[in-house]
Amino acid sequence: MSKLLEYRKKILKALGITCLVAIAIAASVGSIQAAGSVEPMGITPLWFFIILLVGCTVIGIFAVLAGVGGGVIFTPVFMGFTPIDSYIIRSTGLFVAMAGALVAGRPFLNKGVANIRLLFTGAVPYAVFAVIGAMLAGYIQKTMGAGGEAFIRGALGVIVIGIGLLFVFFGGKSEYPEVSFVDKFTEKLNLPLPYYEDSLGKVINYKVTRAALGLTLFCGVGLISGLFGLGAGWAMVPVFNMVMAAPLKVAATCSKVMISMGDTAAVWPYIVGGGLFPLFTVPSMIGLIVGTLIGSKIMLKVKAGFVRWIIIVVMIGAGIRLISKAWTMV
Repeated sequence: MSKLLEYRKKILKALGITCLVAIAIAASVGSIQAAGSVEPMGITPLWFFIILLVGCTVIGIFAVLAGVGGGVIFTPVFMGFTPIDSYIIRSTGLFVAMAGALVAGRPFLNKGVANIRLLFTGAVPYAVFAVIGAMLAGYIQKTMGAGGEAFIRGALGVIVIGIGLLFVFFGGKSEYPEVSFVDKFTEKLNLPLPYYEDSLGKVINYKVTRAALGLTLFCGVGLISGLFGLGAGWAMVPVFNMVMAAPLKVAATCSKVMISMGDTAAVWPYIVGGGLFPLFTVPSMIGLIVGTLIGSKIMLKVKAGFVRWIIIVVMIGAGIRLISKAWTMV
């Protein structure tokens, strides 16, 4: 009886995914008449949808194995190696980062690992500056022309290379950082919130510090995320863990949930500015979510360290490609 119920669940899940993809294809193909972004690539809308779906699934798998959000790989790769308009790519990167975080965030909140006090404190500066970054992206798109496009690509190339180098040298993560001093500002905020650690079978009590510096850094992270359409997990986890001294698991879970909160606000200026193109956004979102689910299962069986170095090479290569493109546009 239990096996029959499992089969029914699998069949219903498969039917649901099939219906979702069918609806997505219909919506995407319908929108191609108004946009024409695929025509220069010489690909029919259906094949474009399928190729993008498969490619983003692969990106989602590698992103999980490398321990980063899909948007961090998605945006620089598509901006560096495709002729698709960068505003559409950045808006889609922000949208898929938001969607992936929404999917992953719920269990972290249910289990109490994600610290709601840290979330509300950090989400305010992050969301505000992510919206500012998204509005700035629209302004650059409308007023600066080719010069603005060159600036976006060149600046993103520098940031992406920096992220790649951060992955190389980011070895100072501590699972449970020791805090010897808590400043008065952080103490007044009363941020620590104990959680139950399943792997240890006990409640973890911890302290955090340097909240003022952390909030300042979240302003910069939000601006970069909104302006360039990058997921911010690559920066949020170090801020929570290395700057504010939160446990690594708390840092990672808070990062995921905070992306869903901040990017949900930041994506609206892109929507108003016409940056979301269904033929591009829908398969990207589905592919990255499916890739995330597959990657989480593969992670238990492969050496993620090797994959991480592949991602580093891809990021640095994409960064160099973006800078070279920007140079030719000046």
